[in-house]
Amino acid sequence: MKHLLFSILFLLPWSVNAQTVGTVPATQVEILKAEAAKKAKEAKEAAEKAKQAAEEALKAAEAAEQATQTSQPQKDSWTIPQQTKPEQKPSTTKNNNPYEGYLAGAVPEKDGKVVFELKEPISDINANELYKRVYAILDRLAHDDHQAGNSRIVLVNEAEHTIAARYEEWLVFSQNILSLDRTKFNYTIVAKCNNGILDLTLSRINYSYEENRPSGFKANAEELISDKASLNKNGTKLQRMNAKFRIKTIDRVHEIFNQIKQELNIK
Repeated sequence: MKHLLFSILFLLPWSVNAQTVGTVPATQVEILKAEAAKKAKEAKEAAEKAKQAAEEALKAAEAAEQATQTSQPQKDSWTIPQQTKPEQKPSTTKNNNPYEGYLAGAVPEKDGKVVFELKEPISDINANELYKRVYAILDRLAHDDHQAGNSRIVLVNEAEHTIAARYEEWLVFSQNILSLDRTKFNYTIVAKCNNGILDLTLSRINYSYEENRPSGFKANAEELISDKASLNKNGTKLQRMNAKFRIKTIDRVHEIFNQIKQELNIK
């Protein structure tokens, strides 16, 4: 028994030492891992600080370079101009009526008939000279590209310096390779030439649309383009069927009147 106790007491320190030695390596590994993680974190933070410092230095250098270019421009050097954005202002553009200029009153009437009038004072010209010039203008008009045939000066009164001409033209609404939408447009111009003044009317308008077709028809201006015939109840829009006739007629009359004024040097 004594020998057994002696053996146990003799071996006990060795067992304790063996356990201590066995746990040391695991503790050291954890310590090393912690130190490595700490160093990695510190290195990452240092790298980020270095990157931030480099970016700030680059911005400062660019600002200094720009200031130098602005304050000391060279004649032969290229520089990038500073871009300035225009001040944004609220739009004041109104949505105009597409029929503006073709609504009530655009087709004048006299005694229930559509009559366009051109009255222009002309200084330094007598009735006889004005008559000759207007006659030449109306004769040229009878041979321009709009004519469909049978356009001519039909009556004159040289003593009263009056000219009457009848025109038969084409009004083209739309045209492309496959189709042509147009109407014959007939009207009469009467010009009275007085000393220093031209009194001209364009009237007796009528149309012949799509002749020899089932959809064709004939109508005069009072039936087709007058305010009563072509405007809606509120007077804000044109009737769909009448719109193209009214618009094209007004445009053509203005074109004719402007041509006459231009050739007579009327501003």
